[in-house]
Amino acid sequence: MSVLKWLDEHFEESILVLLLATISCVMMAQILARTFASSFTWPEEFSRYCYIWTVFLSLGYTVKKGNMLKVGILMDLLPQKLRRSIEIVVNLIMLVLFVILFRYAIIYTGKIKLTGQFSPAMHVPMWMMYMSTIIGFGLAAIRTVQEIINNIKNFNKKTETTLEATLKEAKEEVMATGVKLEDKVEAEGGDL
Repeated sequence: MSVLKWLDEHFEESILVLLLATISCVMMAQILARTFASSFTWPEEFSRYCYIWTVFLSLGYTVKKGNMLKVGILMDLLPQKLRRSIEIVVNLIMLVLFVILFRYAIIYTGKIKLTGQFSPAMHVPMWMMYMSTIIGFGLAAIRTVQEIINNIKNFNKKTETTLEATLKEAKEEVMATGVKLEDKVEAEGGDL
């Protein structure tokens, strides 16, 4: 059960970190290769496809973290129950959108697979690149369902306002910076 919990909490971010680190390494290798007057033919295409995968995988991560584009301050002015109701309605609309996009992603990816198209530099089947849309929209739909369930379960619980969340985050950042500054001054043998 702990594996499922870990996947629920860290699946998207782990893959995103891996993909972004891979892009950085491959592009650095390409830069070094060009420095020595020889270059590879595939790194640009590889990085572009990795980036496309990160875009679609980040949909589910964004929904899970509650970072979808919204006007938080305006929502903070509303009563708690009305705010939760609006969040549930918005999530239902997003769910419908993600399910529709998921369906069309499957159809389009199937058409691409039938064409037998390959990428120009890496010669990888293009349907594998288009799988990012299916997985991305599918994860986004799953995460949206989780958000709807969470909002229904916590319908009467008070949520943190945008201002409260911002102040909390700022305090944590100031405290972390203050500790680092104290450590630096202490290491240098000085006073604050």
